Amino acid sequence: MLRLFIAVDLPAELRPAIAHLCQGIGGARWTRPEQLHITLRFLGDTPEDRLGDIRTRLRAVRVPRFELALRGTGVFPPAGARKPARVLWLGFDPPEPLRALKDAVDGVLGTDLETAKRGFSPHLTLARFPTRPRHDLDRFLAEHAGFDGGRFVVSDFHLYRSTLRPEGALHEIAESYSLLA
Repeated sequence: MLRLFIAVDLPAELRPAIAHLCQGIGGARWTRPEQLHITLRFLGDTPEDRLGDIRTRLRAVRVPRFELALRGTGVFPPAGARKPARVLWLGFDPPEPLRALKDAVDGVLGTDLETAKRGFSPHLTLARFPTRPRHDLDRFLAEHAGFDGGRFVVSDFHLYRSTLRPEGALHEIAESYSLLA
């Protein structure tokens, strides 16, 4: 079985500014800078014999390049929910082009590969919280609510293979797909 996901990478020039944010919350498991990406779809454990079909289907995605800006912070579940925050994220402006790309990916793959169909909230995961986050999270959210990480062009997306290891997951590009110019 292969553990697969489809994602857009964050440009290398933006990674240092994002990595600089990744501190100051006790108990947070911060995303390593080299693994910062926007997950479009998590395929999970996939039989190896499906890989060729997935690659072929993803080549049929026809979406134009688009520009995004990293803006604002938030948590899942949202602040005020009954459950404690589990994920700290950065948002995008505008999110619609990412939704269109996700819809195109879903259109060529169908929903047979997902274990559950969930809504899509475009975000960049900064940290995960294995236990209830401390009050540091409220301070972080207040300090970075107006975060503006700059604009960038999304010109491609990738099919990733993820290998779980004791020191953290290893993400390797299985294939890349260019968006329309």
